[in-house]
Amino acid sequence: MPQKEKTMETFSTRPATEADIPQLCPLYWDFHLYHVVGLPDWLRMPDRVEVREQQTGELAKGLRDIIQREDAAILMAEQADSIIGFVEVYLREDEVHPLRVAHRYGYVQSLFVTEACRKTGCGRALMQAAHDWARARGAIELQLESWDFAAGPLRFYEKLGYRTVKRQMVASLS
Repeated sequence: MPQKEKTMETFSTRPATEADIPQLCPLYWDFHLYHVVGLPDWLRMPDRVEVREQQTGELAKGLRDIIQREDAAILMAEQADSIIGFVEVYLREDEVHPLRVAHRYGYVQSLFVTEACRKTGCGRALMQAAHDWARARGAIELQLESWDFAAGPLRFYEKLGYRTVKRQMVASLS
């Protein structure tokens, strides 16, 4: 039986600013942990506090760089002055190649919604904001890559109309 979306108070979406970085950093760690839990053979959390602090400093610098770029954006969902989700999107263009059709497209690097706000329409709203952002910059489609694990987001993306056009497959040699 399909799950119904949770209802919650209204949220809004907007581009992130440098002032949002202190709230975004913990969400990016939650995003990483979500994937670590789903893919423990591929990803891990730092085991020392000083490593996490160093990585957080690098993350904050990286977020600042993205926010300042013309060809990238971090779009956030906010509720009651708290950030409850984000989508990180870039504008890309394929190189001209005689054997492939080149596309100008938006590329979703990351999408995350806090656990309490999932199934509320927040992820859908963030993806719509990413579509609008990319379309306004001349993109003809939005692309993304998704880690594939049982509790992963594949079904969510398929419900939004995304389809698989290429897969990376792995076989263990041990």
